[in-house]
Amino acid sequence: MQAVEVRTLASLSSRAFDIDLEDEGACSGFLLREKDMTLRAYKNSCPHTGAPLNWMPDQFLTREGLYVQCSIHGALFKTQNGECFAGPCGGKFLKALRFIEQEGMSYIDLRDIEKSPSI
Repeated sequence: MQAVEVRTLASLSSRAFDIDLEDEGACSGFLLREKDMTLRAYKNSCPHTGAPLNWMPDQFLTREGLYVQCSIHGALFKTQNGECFAGPCGGKFLKALRFIEQEGMSYIDLRDIEKSPSI
């Protein structure tokens, strides 16, 4: 598991992270904190273009913080499940990453990533 500090991740905000998989490459992802403080983790890749979603460092969410927005074409994704509901990738989903949140840290599960380094 890869650890990412989330103690200071406020409601309706997001934070990028990179996981070095050594010989198997790397995985860029992001964590987001919903209004009710639920934490979510997704791969930083638009299902339409494969481009990174963030439009600035650590900025994945709309101004109000309610949706994930693609930096390339403005597609909107639900924070709860990563479903695209507006834009050219409608009906597709962001790749969710499994994790455990414990004592201010998020531990990203690498098993899925290692099985499929292309995610």
